Amino acid sequence: MAKPRIAILHYSGPPVIGGVEFIIRAHAKQFSQAGFDTRLIVGKGGSIDDGIKTVIVPEIASRGGPLARILTELSHGNVPKTFDNAVKRVERKLAAALKDVDVCMMHNVLTMHFNLVLTAALANIMRRNRTVHFVGWTHDLTFSDPLYEPHQHRRYPWSLLLQPLPGCDYCAISKQRQIEMRKIFRLPARRLPVIPDGIDVPGLLDLTPLARRLFEEEGLATVDMVALTPARILRRKNFGVGMEIVAALKRQGYSVRWIISGAPDPHNAESMRYYRMLRSLRRKLKIEKDVIFLSERVKERVSSRDLHSLYSIADMLLFPSDREGFGLPVLEAGVHGLIVCINDIPALRELGGNEAVYIHLGDSSDMIARKIIKAMRKRPELLYRKKVISSYAWDVIFRDYLHPVVMRPQTVWTDRAAIAHERGGVRRRTKKNGPV
Repeated sequence: MAKPRIAILHYSGPPVIGGVEFIIRAHAKQFSQAGFDTRLIVGKGGSIDDGIKTVIVPEIASRGGPLARILTELSHGNVPKTFDNAVKRVERKLAAALKDVDVCMMHNVLTMHFNLVLTAALANIMRRNRTVHFVGWTHDLTFSDPLYEPHQHRRYPWSLLLQPLPGCDYCAISKQRQIEMRKIFRLPARRLPVIPDGIDVPGLLDLTPLARRLFEEEGLATVDMVALTPARILRRKNFGVGMEIVAALKRQGYSVRWIISGAPDPHNAESMRYYRMLRSLRRKLKIEKDVIFLSERVKERVSSRDLHSLYSIADMLLFPSDREGFGLPVLEAGVHGLIVCINDIPALRELGGNEAVYIHLGDSSDMIARKIIKAMRKRPELLYRKKVISSYAWDVIFRDYLHPVVMRPQTVWTDRAAIAHERGGVRRRTKKNGPV
């Protein structure tokens, strides 16, 4: 199936700073990275990425650009005589900007009063157009916010904000917004699906390019448990025990990624023999995708900043070493708030105290896995962190919400046949009141 061409429309775009601007930037980047032809249509802004075209239409800015006087009159509750001609002017410009577009996502411009010339122009375009899928992305509503009471007029063109405009599918960014939209539009919830905003997890964690690549390629946002061992591949590090624990966690229904940051010493025959044995054990336990030797994935040296980033994306330090003189990773994991699973040897117990999960001689891997799971369940802040990342990371939002919007809209708006039947156009406004 050919990928639809996408336009994202708002009053302004980056580098203008604002909540909606951050969201449309993220949407545009997600679609562009997934291979979609993507453009921004904004009243003011600039280029955000080499693969994303920005079309500037000054008349659709929140202050109207060349139409500023008309918007000033509207802000006082007056509809100037020049309004209809301004609407036609914006229609022409938008028609050119929307050329060859298959899906147009319009953020806030159908439910906010900031540029009613734009809203009216879009209402006319959507009434006539049958080739573009228009989506009204709703972050805010003039008619649900007491702050905007001076702008809550119930005559045209403000009345456009009080009705679901024909030719458009609407969505809300939260259940609260959905409730407010249902009250205003008098529509069932299935007509107003919730599509939440997302967060840039790698950006918030300030991940290095190496860690960001690993986070995205491995889909770590949705992995139940990310374990880390910052150590070279030496026999005394006891990695075989760690592999048995990973396999046991999988048997108990948990998805796991264990990242081993160190590499074997190619000049040390014993180190290489041990590495080959570990790879064989990994195949035997069927955890080849679950145990990641970072040296197999990257050629560059793992820097201290990379290691800090790996701690940031991990949930647990898995450190089954059977000989240590101290154990700095235990302290580093503590600073990062990780669950600490360590071998019960004097140097590590001295650091881990009563807070660590210990690997005792004679413990089965299933027993250790159960102790790890119990420790995680006792950490509400860690569970919430996992919930946030697995539900709101941008790659998850794109997979679960944004991609279906453009590729399978019938799964997002389940009664689209009924919607299509209603698309007869906004009723012509009367000279006195306009459409209702």
